[in-house]
Amino acid sequence: MTSPWTDEFSGRLVALVGGGFSFSQIASQMGVTRNAAIGRAHRLGLNGKIYDYSRRRKTPAELEATKRDKEARRRERRRTQRARIVMVKVNLEALRCVEVEPLHKSLADLGRNDCRYPYGDNAPYTFCGQPQREGHSYCGPHFALTLRRGWGS
Repeated sequence: MTSPWTDEFSGRLVALVGGGFSFSQIASQMGVTRNAAIGRAHRLGLNGKIYDYSRRRKTPAELEATKRDKEARRRERRRTQRARIVMVKVNLEALRCVEVEPLHKSLADLGRNDCRYPYGDNAPYTFCGQPQREGHSYCGPHFALTLRRGWGS
């Protein structure tokens, strides 16, 4: 396979790069791929937009300031998200389960397979104490009460 990069073809590339065209535009005009045009320009030592090293690079202090700004924005975003979550009001009565009579056991009195659903607004809390649902920390009614919509098991 012969190379399309004849002297005339390379001269046309030089003119197009000098004219300020992008390598995508040059490639479509010349009928080659963009990467082929970039590679040939690089081998010819042309300084197109992609190879413009004259741009000033950020100093370490500027890089650190950018990093601090990003982190500050991230913290602010998290803070506002937490604020939205905290502002949601919960109906405490809806969290009480009428299907089971709690035994109101203390933490020390809870057995290995006792329901750990908490009761009480202030310490010391008491716990349901009914037998747990297999594989879970709560009895059947409290387990169902704590499920999110769409969850099963």
